[in-house]
Amino acid sequence: MADQSYLDNLRHSAAHLLAAAVLELYPDAKPTIGPSIENGFYYDFDNLKISEEDLPRIEEKMHELVKSWASFERIEVSSNEAIEQFSNNKYKKELIEEYAKDGLTIFQSGNFRDLCRGGHIDNPKEELKHFKLLSIAGAYWRGSEKNPMLTRIYGTAFPTQKELDDYLLEVEKAKENDHRVLGKKLDLFAFSDLVGKGFVMYTPKGTIIINELKKALMEICKEFGAQEVDIPHLAKLDLYKLSGHAEKFKDELFVVKSHYKEEFVLKPVNCPHHTQIYASRPRSYRDLPISYIESTQQHRDEKPGVIGGLNRTRSFEIDDGHTFCTVEQIHSEATNLVKAVEKFYTMLNMWGKHWVSLSFRDKNTPEKYIGEESDWDEAENILTKINEEMSLNGKVMVGEAALYGPKIDVMLKDTLGNDRQLGTVQLDFAMPKRFGLTYTDRDGTEKTPVMIHRAILGSYGRFIANLLESTGGAFPTWLSPVQVKVLPITERNLSYAQKVYEKLRTELIRTEVDDRNETLNAKIRDAQNEKVPYMLIIGDKEEKENKVAERGRSGKDYGMQDVDEFIKNIKEEIDKRVIN
Repeated sequence: MADQSYLDNLRHSAAHLLAAAVLELYPDAKPTIGPSIENGFYYDFDNLKISEEDLPRIEEKMHELVKSWASFERIEVSSNEAIEQFSNNKYKKELIEEYAKDGLTIFQSGNFRDLCRGGHIDNPKEELKHFKLLSIAGAYWRGSEKNPMLTRIYGTAFPTQKELDDYLLEVEKAKENDHRVLGKKLDLFAFSDLVGKGFVMYTPKGTIIINELKKALMEICKEFGAQEVDIPHLAKLDLYKLSGHAEKFKDELFVVKSHYKEEFVLKPVNCPHHTQIYASRPRSYRDLPISYIESTQQHRDEKPGVIGGLNRTRSFEIDDGHTFCTVEQIHSEATNLVKAVEKFYTMLNMWGKHWVSLSFRDKNTPEKYIGEESDWDEAENILTKINEEMSLNGKVMVGEAALYGPKIDVMLKDTLGNDRQLGTVQLDFAMPKRFGLTYTDRDGTEKTPVMIHRAILGSYGRFIANLLESTGGAFPTWLSPVQVKVLPITERNLSYAQKVYEKLRTELIRTEVDDRNETLNAKIRDAQNEKVPYMLIIGDKEEKENKVAERGRSGKDYGMQDVDEFIKNIKEEIDKRVIN
């Protein structure tokens, strides 16, 4: 595999080639920008109306053009020269004006010229052969919805055909494991245009998964002294003005007006509410630390163009918690929270498949943050120390801090290789000061507590999406919506099958009977497709001996056994939350 620098140059070169091919086929199109990205490249165009059916034609033109591309010739130009070259392209002219002071360069290959800073391969006609156009999407110019919507063409490129083929095979497998496909197939959640774009509804099976995750979470959190609270979905805007979130989410707030001319907003975050529970009575140093936890909905009016599946919705349930403590308690409390995150992810065999981001502030943009610089320095030093002590191998990510403080983020990749932040531990000196939170210290003086924000799984939707894609829907038994399928072979076995079902149900094992008039092979196939962990096959022999034939979803046959023995084993597996 080539190094990343070469791959970036190869893919950026492919973006040039894509733009050249588009202009050959669609002369009125307006090219804008075309960078390399993690797994490929894209180029954005204005005045281009095409569908994915047109991609093979563009790709064919790319292969044709590259045969005459011997190099990328670098040409230095003045602002006036550059504007003359791109006089009919307002997007290029905007870039020229922005970057003129740094010097402008144009690169030419064949008959195609593009405004570019560089980063290309040396011999395109020999090196640029193995590429594929993948998809089309809409994208706002420079990412702002106030700007025109452009047509974005995605593609990828590799040094060899084998690497390209391997990647395309991975993409196809990833599509099969897309959580939106699996969620529909397994009947876990639904969307409705009548309800509204970006609002997810969980089916009975999906709700089982959420409830089991909550149960496991609460057990772990309470080991570390957390207490459950419950807050409303509405609050006055003043609450979020004081916290700083009104400004941060000013374009994403849902406003609700009452009949009495009062104005409220649906909560975009939970932490301001929790400060008010803390503030509801006097606090002493003896009370600290105090940890509040809950799972509750948050609401953000996301732009329609970024909404997709469970990863980006307008209303989502989040596992949220806040600890109020003294400065001296920060290290131990934050360490315990990271341990809770580790315990939860280990339980699901996900710890070790993650990476850790030390999400710190960008000191060059202080206007993005609230709080005092000395507090930020102390908070970042504490997280750095925890990272070292717990061997988290965290990577410092400048500019990724929260509004109010630095954080440790647990990151996992989705099926397409995109990083998703799930668990997080965030230190906050600023918000308690904003809300005037205090406690009485040993010497009788009033001091301000520190607030630690934490989420273990984060958004339930995002977590379930990741879990679906990483497991293909084959959840461990304790988390599976249906844990056992009872499969009678013939109609005469239905009565005994029903008795087995009732016995399992009485023991709170989630069970279904497949009483359809289908062959046994069809029933087994369907149960496997539904990712049910265990099947109990019942025929004349099993009924006569008052037993069941156990089969796993992997296809393994466990043979005949007594129903009570099966119940004992599966309950132990469920109670211990065994990974299978």
